[in-house]
Amino acid sequence: MRPKFAPFAPSIKERSVTALVLILMVGLFSTAGGILAYYFLRNPDLLLDAKSRKIPLATKTNIIVSDGQFLIADYLIRKVTRTPLRKVSKISLNIPVNWKQNDEPIRFRSTSDLEDWILADIEKTTNTLPLKEWLDDIYRLYIAGPAISHSSGLLRYRFKPQSPYETIELFTDNLQNPSFFIKCELQSSSLGARLCERTSKITPQIQIRYRFARLKLGDWRQIHQTIQNLVKSSFRSNAQ
Repeated sequence: MRPKFAPFAPSIKERSVTALVLILMVGLFSTAGGILAYYFLRNPDLLLDAKSRKIPLATKTNIIVSDGQFLIADYLIRKVTRTPLRKVSKISLNIPVNWKQNDEPIRFRSTSDLEDWILADIEKTTNTLPLKEWLDDIYRLYIAGPAISHSSGLLRYRFKPQSPYETIELFTDNLQNPSFFIKCELQSSSLGARLCERTSKITPQIQIRYRFARLKLGDWRQIHQTIQNLVKSSFRSNAQ
């Protein structure tokens, strides 16, 4: 009888190498899967298709601040800052320059779009002086000369070199009884654009400080109206 040959069997060493390779591959894929899961968990909009990511949801968030509360569309909210006791100290917003309450949601993407957006912060009031007193008792000490009419329809002041305000221009709507002060930077900000800033009170305890591109200074009335529209449509006083 012819001898029967046993089928080829891998050695113990070869089996060990194969098992080690399989373990390494399983570990590699598990690690990669974990990283991807963590990444998409923190960035869930990446799981949506490109079309869906372009249109943010029109949901709203209710935020209590000091003596009032705001019901604000989520796509406008950049950040909500809280104290260690979890009380809201600031609501940071990105608002389209021509925003209206029933507009379709639009997402702020980058500072390259800043010309079409307002950056706003709702926060505790920091200034209690009337604007007339600011002009007469503080700014007047550092103003370099008389106000000059500007193409925006506002009056422009320049400040003396080496003064605390040498890096800005001051614009106001009225010399005798101002209701607007708009401060504009003479140099570009860290965001890459020259910005103008104005602060307006919502209540004695809450103010909104908003900034916009210097190129939009001529649209200051429209920007003011946009801020008014936002506050009127979203704010409710706790005193009511």
